[in-house]
Amino acid sequence: MHDEDARRRIHDAKRRHRSRRIDELHLEARRTGGTDDRRFWSLAYDLDHAPWTTNLEQLREIGIEPPMPEAVDDEEIGAVLDAVIEGLAVLQVFLLHTDHLDDRECYRRLRLDVLHDRVRDVPPATGSREWIDLAGGTDRSAHLAVHATDAERVSLEAAGVIVPPRMRRRADRDRRLPRPVSN
Repeated sequence: MHDEDARRRIHDAKRRHRSRRIDELHLEARRTGGTDDRRFWSLAYDLDHAPWTTNLEQLREIGIEPPMPEAVDDEEIGAVLDAVIEGLAVLQVFLLHTDHLDDRECYRRLRLDVLHDRVRDVPPATGSREWIDLAGGTDRSAHLAVHATDAERVSLEAAGVIVPPRMRRRADRDRRLPRPVSN
């Protein structure tokens, strides 16, 4: 990972670009009778106008080059996964529900799938955060089998949902995952 000064320069440049573009959107709206609320245009930029990228490209920008999973041996996989998780936290990207995956499966899922998803390139320290639920999506079986509370499981069963048997956690990672710092 790049040192703190290099990361700061990269993110400061992105924040300056973002601020200029928001000012342009705001000014154009004022000229054409649109809303004068700069917060609205900040959100509009982040959701609709910020350039597209991937979390993989964002990690590379800050000096993290995640290797392909087959290039990482069993002794290194935990450290490589931790470096990616810490790099994502620098980018204000946070993981949820990972304990149903061992380190290799978690890394493989991130490196081959999740990190390639298109996201808007919104720099850190703008109030924007991304949350990635590794037990989310349309198939909720991993969430229900490992992460759901007993009360949630009982409630869903009572509602007619087929709840899979409880499975043991394959990792104890979730409790130590980075979380946003409160301001």
